[in-house]
Amino acid sequence: MKDSIVCHITTVHPVNDNRIFFKQCSSLKQFGYKVFFICAGTNSTIRNGIDIIGIPKYSNRLVHFIKVSVVCAIRVALRVDAKIYQIHDPELIIAGLILRLCKKKVIYDIHEDNPSSMLTKPYFRSKILAKVVSKLFDNFEKLTSQFFTKIITARPDISEKFRKRNPLTINNFPILNPLIQNKPIFEKNHSVVIFVGGLSKIRGIPQLIESFQYLQDTELWLLGPWKDHAFQEACSKLSGWNKTKYLGVVKPDEIFEYIGQADIGIITFLPVPNHIKTLATKPFEYMIAGLPVIMSNFDYWQSFFGDVAIYTDPNDSKAISDSIRNLLNNPNQMKSLGKKGQRLVINELNWEKESLKLIRLYNSLDD
Repeated sequence: MKDSIVCHITTVHPVNDNRIFFKQCSSLKQFGYKVFFICAGTNSTIRNGIDIIGIPKYSNRLVHFIKVSVVCAIRVALRVDAKIYQIHDPELIIAGLILRLCKKKVIYDIHEDNPSSMLTKPYFRSKILAKVVSKLFDNFEKLTSQFFTKIITARPDISEKFRKRNPLTINNFPILNPLIQNKPIFEKNHSVVIFVGGLSKIRGIPQLIESFQYLQDTELWLLGPWKDHAFQEACSKLSGWNKTKYLGVVKPDEIFEYIGQADIGIITFLPVPNHIKTLATKPFEYMIAGLPVIMSNFDYWQSFFGDVAIYTDPNDSKAISDSIRNLLNNPNQMKSLGKKGQRLVINELNWEKESLKLIRLYNSLDD
């Protein structure tokens, strides 16, 4: 068992982030490391034996970047005096580089294809500007990556972009938690299709809601934060909203109470650059609960998941509704898909196996 001090830092993600806190920090703690977690916008506390250090959060992006992602993050990180640091945001690259200058070992964990993600950010009013910034950041990220002790990515396609740096892919596969069998949260009068995650336009939420205007005796459960209030208001006026239940933001360790009551899990992300090769967490969480899954018909997803899911056009509300109806009308297929997906996650695609990569890396850096 180790007793070395390690420190994870984020100034963007929430304190209950699944990848950072429940998976990586918790696994390191389990294997004997003393774990600190510096996180913006939360209070300092100790949770599950992990020391959480809260730092400020500002609504103004530039102020937050300078005061928190650079100045405050570095100051607090050096006070912790860890042996290994792991940064989780591109905003922390400068802080990470300064920690390297201070002779610290720093892992840069790349959660998503950041340059591609920038192409769809709403704060870039011009597509040309978004492309320019995306290209500049792509070059900056690749240049600075060579100075970090190790690069971790959450997806194989991101690892491919950084192949010269010999990155380690640590996928966001689900923790094999037993499904919580409490008394039902709601009285179910209809079949339920569930979507869990951030609710935004590029995640196909409008098309998903509208698909329910074509369905009878079926309702949609949405769990997660809305992109903003204006988008939520717009969605509440869509056809199909009367068959939609918004259940709020649920803690990662509580979502199975909801997933366990649903009949189908769905993820119909739109085909934007950062989506077409992503491995989102939610399909695996639906599968571990034994749900059949409907997902976008991306080539990569069809190749990766094969016959354990149903695929549909995420831009076509009618196609989505047809996929839901056909599946609900075929209980044998639902049962078969649910079992296949559950078996795949239990035997192969789970965090218990994936976490061993992280532990081996930390052990090698701790020698």
